[in-house]
Amino acid sequence: MIQGLRAAQGTLRLQMPYFVQICPEMNTCYTASINLSLEFPLRIENPDFTTPPIPWAGPPGEVFSFLKISLEAPIGALRRKAWIYIPHGSPHFDNVFQVEILSEFVREVSYGAICQIHIPREHRESRLILV
Repeated sequence: MIQGLRAAQGTLRLQMPYFVQICPEMNTCYTASINLSLEFPLRIENPDFTTPPIPWAGPPGEVFSFLKISLEAPIGALRRKAWIYIPHGSPHFDNVFQVEILSEFVREVSYGAICQIHIPREHRESRLILV
């Protein structure tokens, strides 16, 4: 786990009501993200869903994509239902070595902890993991 921009805790409070309207299953997500630095690059070309522009900070709005995963944080902990959170306006949008995760509150994890994401649907692995 790595430190992100430290913006999500504030922005997610405004965004989450929109996300829950589209995906009610996200109502258990904590309003902060977990940022992970990846061992292998990950490019998500087919997310589970992409929002229309959401005017959380005013017009014209921002688009978000999500991929449902499970999160083991830290390794050895029980897997939790989680989503890779992809804000299209983020400076990390094209960084294939970093992901932002939304899940329920994870008390057991801290910066530097080794975590693992599990992608339950079909994907290809080579030098680049492609979903």
